[in-house]
Amino acid sequence: MTQNIALQIREQITQSKKILITTRQQATGDGLSSCLALFLFLKKINKNAEVVINGFKLPDNLSFLPAVQEVKNEVKRLKKFIINLDISQTGIEALNYDIAGNNLRIHLTPKFGVFNADDVKLENSRFTFDLIIALDTPDLEGLGKLYDFHRDIFYQLPVINIDHSPANEQYGHFNLIDVTRASTAEIVYQLINEWQPTLLDQAMATCLLAGLISKTKSFKTNQVNPAALKVAGELINLGANRKEIVTHLYQTKTIATLKLWGKILGRLQADAGSKIVWSKLDLHDFTESGATEKDIAGVIEELIASSPLSQIIILFYQLGLNQTKVILHTQNLTNALGLIKQFNPTGDKNNAIVVLDLGIDQAEKIILETIKAQII
Repeated sequence: MTQNIALQIREQITQSKKILITTRQQATGDGLSSCLALFLFLKKINKNAEVVINGFKLPDNLSFLPAVQEVKNEVKRLKKFIINLDISQTGIEALNYDIAGNNLRIHLTPKFGVFNADDVKLENSRFTFDLIIALDTPDLEGLGKLYDFHRDIFYQLPVINIDHSPANEQYGHFNLIDVTRASTAEIVYQLINEWQPTLLDQAMATCLLAGLISKTKSFKTNQVNPAALKVAGELINLGANRKEIVTHLYQTKTIATLKLWGKILGRLQADAGSKIVWSKLDLHDFTESGATEKDIAGVIEELIASSPLSQIIILFYQLGLNQTKVILHTQNLTNALGLIKQFNPTGDKNNAIVVLDLGIDQAEKIILETIKAQII
């Protein structure tokens, strides 16, 4: 870890009064777990912090994580708008308001004389937060509406960017990017361990080991190295239960999810030249399996874990007779959003989602042709 950056991050945290912790809107197990571990640590050093992930919906297999109930899916009250009225010469008799259409009208009655326009000053309060920490997030656009609707806070507040991805855009004022690490959780562990190791406890260790196991698919990916295994051992010594974490992450699939997984495997296709793997689900697959769209997240994780040599993984599934949802995942430096940018996808560099008003076969054809034209 770059000591200079680590020291600067400590200083920023020490000086801060309220911290916003976040990760990409398509939160990975690594990103969510790292946010929670850092949140728990900040509480121990008496820092006021919130974890906000745009549109967050808790996956069933991550519901065991300590403090996960603290995660908010949107940020509120970032700033107050203040109307400052000088009443030194007039006093005030009454104040009320009404709403006419889209307009708020404030009615003020002075005790003496009249109010003038010069008596009114408009101002904004300070931001609710004074520091932002983004984890496991290669680019700001991946934060979704948290960034799209509140860009000013990312320009006006210091941003700490912690990640292990070589695709990270180094958008922070303080960028702690370690591409030699298999997960962001390892970097967070090292940051805490080099700062205040005695504060590391079982809850933090559980979050961090869950993040590491989730990112490496239980130590099965090519990114696993001796450093990752060493960190895992240290987290287990702190009380993290590897067996329990693996059970929650990978061994609690419902019958419906397993049936859905079987249908995906039965239709799995691959293009060796472009290193694309894809599959699809139609409306009957959900009906027959008893699964819902909520089960898709777990299935996608399995598809990624089962395709380590593929660079692009796509799942097509039918929302209606003429509507198809496409989930695209890239495992290299290829920008997932860029591959299908003409369809206005949402997501981040590694995960893109788009809904097309097309039948599933048409959607499959046009998406594959679009991607292959760019990479072959």
